Amino acid sequence: MRRVFVSGASGNVGRLVVRNVIERDGFELAGGFCRECAEDLGALAGLPPIGLRASRTLREGLEESKADLVIDFTSAAILMANLEVYADLALDAVIGTTGLSAEDFLRVETLVSERGLRWAIISNYGLGINLVMDFLSRVRPYFPYVTISDRHHPAMANAPSGTAAMLAQAVSEGPEGPVESREVYEGVLGGKIAGIPVHSERLPYPAPFSEHEVVLGRKDEIIRITISDFTSEIYMDGVFLAAGRISSMPAGTLVRKLSEFN
Repeated sequence: MRRVFVSGASGNVGRLVVRNVIERDGFELAGGFCRECAEDLGALAGLPPIGLRASRTLREGLEESKADLVIDFTSAAILMANLEVYADLALDAVIGTTGLSAEDFLRVETLVSERGLRWAIISNYGLGINLVMDFLSRVRPYFPYVTISDRHHPAMANAPSGTAAMLAQAVSEGPEGPVESREVYEGVLGGKIAGIPVHSERLPYPAPFSEHEVVLGRKDEIIRITISDFTSEIYMDGVFLAAGRISSMPAGTLVRKLSEFN
């Protein structure tokens, strides 16, 4: 039985994580942290009260809960500070919060390696997007043209999404098709991530809808892949796959793709 602490327990995804910890076999809710400190975690998740209240501070809550695993869906603004706490307490961690910079990841890699941690930091735990990434790794060598688009509601925290950046990194190695068009207006061909054009659209879609599209091209052939997610529930199977297997990974392991758990 894994004792799970949920950081960001009152957020859109955090509430789902709390419910799933309570309902799934093999997990026990140890505690949680969110802005609504001292409120019942069950009630915050839309369940009957469970007698377990959100902690006043992250470190205090983790120390008192005796958790052995933390699942974090908070915000980029506080994520690095959270990770430092998890490292200090030598906790296994499954992180779904996005927005870390390349410099942040260097620090993360150092923490994991030097302290023998087991962390999963994955931008999207949806099974669909991860299966698509496996497909992209096989076809990319034959398709020199690639563009990526992400579509979210206007309140989306980041642009591009962490998933769009993850997709760009996944297809960054391969032939590059020449584009002769001159940008009359800067950026209209897309912002570049690892050399891949990425476009972000922010329109009044109903939250938490999200959509990512990858278009690959070669002479006389185009592949267009669209992944549309309508609720955050689609992340739960991937999150709990990671939560169930992270402790079996070797010390000093940083997991960046869901497929690494296969």
